[in-house]
Amino acid sequence: MRPCPVGYAGVMRRLLLTTSLCALGLFAACPGGDDGAVFDAVAFPAGFRFGTAIAQWQVEGDLDGNGAVVDSNWHRWMEMDKAAAGQRNPDGNGFRTQFREDIQRAKDLGLDTFRLGVDWSRIEPQPDVFDEAELDHFVEVVTAVKDAGLDPVITLWHWTVPVWVQQPDDEAPGGAVDRIATDNRAVVDDFEDFVRHVIPRIKDKVDTYTVLNEPFSMIVVGYLDGRFPPGKQLDIGLGTKLGINLLFMHAAAFNVIKELDDVDADGNGNSSFVGLTMTANDLYPEFPGDPEQERSAQSLNYAFNDWAMEALTSGKLDVNLDQDFDDADTVPPEGTIAELANTLEFVGVQYYGPGKITDEGFLGELLVDTAPFYGAPLVDVASYSGDGPLLPHNGMGREISAAGFKDTLQRFSRWGLPIIITENGTTTNARPVGVEELDVGDALPATVQQQEQAAMYVLEHLWELGRAIEDGVDIRGYYHWTLADNFEWVEGRLQRFGAYSVDFDDPSYPRTLNKQGEALKDIVAARGVTEAVWQKWVLAAYPTDLRTKPALTTSNDPTQGPTQP
Repeated sequence: MRPCPVGYAGVMRRLLLTTSLCALGLFAACPGGDDGAVFDAVAFPAGFRFGTAIAQWQVEGDLDGNGAVVDSNWHRWMEMDKAAAGQRNPDGNGFRTQFREDIQRAKDLGLDTFRLGVDWSRIEPQPDVFDEAELDHFVEVVTAVKDAGLDPVITLWHWTVPVWVQQPDDEAPGGAVDRIATDNRAVVDDFEDFVRHVIPRIKDKVDTYTVLNEPFSMIVVGYLDGRFPPGKQLDIGLGTKLGINLLFMHAAAFNVIKELDDVDADGNGNSSFVGLTMTANDLYPEFPGDPEQERSAQSLNYAFNDWAMEALTSGKLDVNLDQDFDDADTVPPEGTIAELANTLEFVGVQYYGPGKITDEGFLGELLVDTAPFYGAPLVDVASYSGDGPLLPHNGMGREISAAGFKDTLQRFSRWGLPIIITENGTTTNARPVGVEELDVGDALPATVQQQEQAAMYVLEHLWELGRAIEDGVDIRGYYHWTLADNFEWVEGRLQRFGAYSVDFDDPSYPRTLNKQGEALKDIVAARGVTEAVWQKWVLAAYPTDLRTKPALTTSNDPTQGPTQP
């Protein structure tokens, strides 16, 4: 059974819409029925944290406080015209000049936590040369967050690095540079030095750290499909080397934080709480039961979701991702690496939608016999088979599935670590078309229809999160991605994830609270998904759900009441 749909304009509109859809036979629980259904409300426990998350390059761009370019791998990537429609990112969304107002906007949503990524390239533009003015600015932002009554959470590596660490342009003087995707561990020491420089300046304000942001994402988009710097394609060897160095970088930073952060900034009895964030989504066979796709799904789920977690909990390092730890001929040799073990105190789950596995088409057939893939992952419904493209999806083509969120939470619960949802959210724009001709400043306003879809996305996913907590999963918080529309990496301003919509045509970048933000605010105020909140934001169907019989994407119908054991 699916719920009777409700709208936003009063009882008559709800009644008319419900009656019409019931007449079409689309809904089972309709006026006049007596099915005894009770809404399955969820409530978030005391101490559960609501927050938002941003990354410095996405909101501040390529320029420093004096208007000079901060040279980084991502600045060079933009100069190579790698962003859609040739976009550039000089100043993000204007956060640098209005960070205090944005912090207040987070407060206005009822949030209590603000996650920020620090840009290594701003702080250490040359080896052992630190820009103290840029560090002062970052500390000023962190201090403003703390002074506003929010707890700052700091990410120390969110993809943007100095050009002496990674420089993707082969035609630049000296050629391309990549000191991360190598067997050489010198970059681990470099990152440790950077962290040692930052932590003393923020330790009296910060207790929670997510050292790395989505390490496996960078293997995939930097070394397999080439969309992100350094732009390598199907280079599994280099991608694995990058991943291994990132694991050692995390462990080194973990130890530095434990050594240097001796201040309990939030008064909870602990001076630091250290984790990392994971690209977290289950991958499913397009054709369940197909042995090749089942093997591929198992292998890819291990690589995406389990590989880094195993190394940073048990210390077992699987260098070639073959799911064992006893290969002596790898570099480094496999086994249990003591310095990696027990360097996670929590895991940050970042979920935007599930994926499918195929062994068909050019890429599927290319990879079907290639370890550790044995098939190709699909994350855009347009590439799904059969009726897959009709599934509900966001402006990037990602499938909307709150049930997949629950599956992912259950997967990560097996590590026995506290979980924080460090990113979750969706777009308020439709899929861009004719990108080459777009004026990207104003091409994608947050339409009412897409805003309503985004609001329902937040509603369904937070309902599933609440049910997972009821089932015993230790989830400590939820940080929405993101506060205000920003520069979404190679998509730039073509994808809008903000709870606040930004007018990029106005040089002051004004923000407007949209329906996604309103829904989040309602859920935070209610400390749960109540029946009233559900009825306010649920739709008859997602606007992008084009199936003959649209449906909720939750694992169980909330209007049926609690699932009986």
